[in-house]
Parts: sequence; C-alpha cells; structure tokens
Amino acid sequence: MMTGRLSLLLPLAALLLAAGCSGDDGSSPPPTGTLRGTVTDLRNGQPLSGARVIISEAVTNSPLGSLSTGVDGVFTVELSPGSYTVKVSRQGFDPVPPQGIDPLPVAVAAGQTAPWSGRMSPTSVANGGWISGRVTSGGNGVAGILVAAESRVAGYSTLTDGVGNYWLYNVPADSYAVRAQKSGLASPLVPVRVQASVEVPNVNLAVSAASSGAVGGHVTFLSTTNAEVDVTLLNPLSGEPVPGLSAPTVGQNYTIVSVPPGTYLARASYRNDGKVMDPDWVVKNGQPTVTVGVDTVDRDFSLTGAVELVSPTNAASSTQPLAVQGVLPVFSWSPYSSADDYVVEVTDQSGRVIWGGFSDNWTVRRVVVPRTSTSIRYNADSTASESLQVGRMYRWRIYASKNDSREPTGWKLISASEEQRGLISIVQ
Repeated sequence: MMTGRLSLLLPLAALLLAAGCSGDDGSSPPPTGTLRGTVTDLRNGQPLSGARVIISEAVTNSPLGSLSTGVDGVFTVELSPGSYTVKVSRQGFDPVPPQGIDPLPVAVAAGQTAPWSGRMSPTSVANGGWISGRVTSGGNGVAGILVAAESRVAGYSTLTDGVGNYWLYNVPADSYAVRAQKSGLASPLVPVRVQASVEVPNVNLAVSAASSGAVGGHVTFLSTTNAEVDVTLLNPLSGEPVPGLSAPTVGQNYTIVSVPPGTYLARASYRNDGKVMDPDWVVKNGQPTVTVGVDTVDRDFSLTGAVELVSPTNAASSTQPLAVQGVLPVFSWSPYSSADDYVVEVTDQSGRVIWGGFSDNWTVRRVVVPRTSTSIRYNADSTASESLQVGRMYRWRIYASKNDSREPTGWKLISASEEQRGLISIVQ
C-alpha cells in the first residue's frame, strides 16, 4: 500500500525521529506513536491522492514538514507523543477544516496509532487557479507563516509547511496582492494575476522582522460567569488566524505583542469555550477590527454565554463537520435564558448565507422561531436560496433575541451559538 510520507526536506532531527533511529550513544530511540490519516471525497467516499497535509505541534503551532496523501488517500507519520493539528488542502476542494476554522488537536501516544480522517467537499469556486511558492528569511524557509492573497473585496489564505513551501488553492481569477505574516514577521506585497484553472508558480516571499505594535485590552462578561479566554487576530478578508497573534487573558486582561503593521479582525473567545462576543455590540459597532502601527492599540470586548447547539453539530472538541444524511435536517438547540425568540442562519462552505440570517444592516430577521420552540427543519418556510447538496459542507447558527422597546427595531440580540460549532456535511 502506498501512503503519503514526510518530505526529505525535513530537518534532520525530525527525520531521525520519524525513522526511529538509535542515538549516537547506542541508546534506544525515543518512543514514538503513529498518526495515520485518510482523506476522501465527501460525495462518494473515494480516496483523494495528492492532498497537501500540514501537521503542526498543537502547543507551538509549528509545522513539522511537507506531506501529501498517496494514491489510497492515506498519510502516515511517526511522531513523538503529544498533541498535533492537521490541515489538508487540494485544488478543486475546500480545505479541511474550512478556511477560518481552527483545527483541533489529535493526541498521539507512544506505541499506538492515532487515526484521523477528513472528508473534502468540492469547492464552490468555479475554475479557480492556484498560487504556489516559498517563504524565506535570510534564504531559509520559514514554517507556519500565513500567506494571504487579497483583492479589493476578498481574501484567500494558507499556511507554509515545515520548510516554507505553500500552495494556495481555489483562488478565483482576479488581481491580488500576496503577503506573508506571522508574529514579528512580514513580507512586502507581491502583485499576482490569477487565471482560471492555471497555477501561478514561484511567488516567493521574503519575510523580515517588522516594526511591530501591540494590541491589548479588557474582557467583560455579560449575564454569564467570568472566565479566561483567548483573544486572536485574523486576516480581515480570509478570516484565518495569523500565527502567533493570539494571547490568553489573565485576570480578564490580555496583550498581544509583535503585531506587524496592518488591519486585523479581532476575536475574543475564538475557540469553543461556551462564550461568544456580545452580538448586540457587533450589530451596533460592526465587526471588531484593529489597525496596528508601532504603538499599542486598545481593544476591549464584551462576552456572553453561547447558545448551546444540540443536533446536528460537530462536538466542541472537534472541527470535523458532522456527517448528516438527507437534505432536510432538523436543527435543535437548548433554550437560552431570557430569549423571546431565535433567529436561524445557514451558510454554505464559502460563508454565503443561504437561509435565514439578517439583512445587511441587521434590521430584518429572516427566519424567526418563537421561544416556545427550539428546533426547526431546514427551509421550513420555503425561503432558502438553494437546497442543501450532497457532498457539501454547511454551518448553521442560532441567535437569541429579546424584545426591547428602546431599540429602533423593537428587539436586540443577546447571544449566539459559537462560530466553530454547527458544522455539518451532507451525505447520501
């Protein structure tokens, strides 16, 4: 059986570990475990060869090497015991996990095989091209750098592998500025023109130490218990976290340092932890962004308890979409205290709302469920812009709202389900 394997460009120490070689003193090699992954086409379960796999240490987010699936859609690698994350990309398919969703750790134990599986959905980008290249510093490849291609209205991003190589797939034909960013590092912008179904190779980027600023502030909790959460800066167009630009709160305060100049989306409680940003604040102020130079930018957050999704949804401990049979699933959630009604929103794998949600200015709620009910079947009111399709990934969310005569709309949002829950994939 042919399986994917680590690139020979891996650092020597990693090669020795993966090969299980003995030490120079004749001692036994350190114990290892095996991570075995399988990548398949969601539509038919067939294996996908040539998918690019990035395995990173979960604690440091440092990629380990360059890996791809074999003809059987399988990759295997020996690793020291610990926690790792897996990201997979391929031309013609949306990445796993979806862009803007964080991969969650897989535990590898000594002497054991940890299984991992990913089902890839065909991309909704018609005839997209792709960009490839290498990110270096002083001539050496740099791992774990976010590479983003940004047009005037959209952005697409990926990470470099363990030797600095990257492949940015499924980019619509257009003109882009390509950049590389990581904590303390940035590259100049490189203009690129992408054509349909064509690769733009050798878009190489050189990063250097950037004149950095910082982002800091305080987190306040509304109608929920206080907790320590993460605060993360994301690419404003692709919605993907910039490596290293995240910090935990301590005493509800946080500081993110070594932030390269630029504009970022800011998220508190980005990970699944039962908390969400106060949606009423977002409605009134817009998505929280920060523009950073060389000073410290203040950004405070208000958080509240999340609406808990019941079914169907990925678990809080996984960002793998839950396989759902049938194109008319029933969405259910737990009652939210003080809610007078709920708003349902379903988005496709590109982030486009296809049922429910709100008008562009947040003044109209499109699918409202009374507080007496905590479930609804997809397209129950026949207003969905399209049917769910087998082989595609979707996300559904619930917003809790409360009647408020002081508001121009007569209501305000008081909570929502978490951004990285409600992930489903439709299967036959």
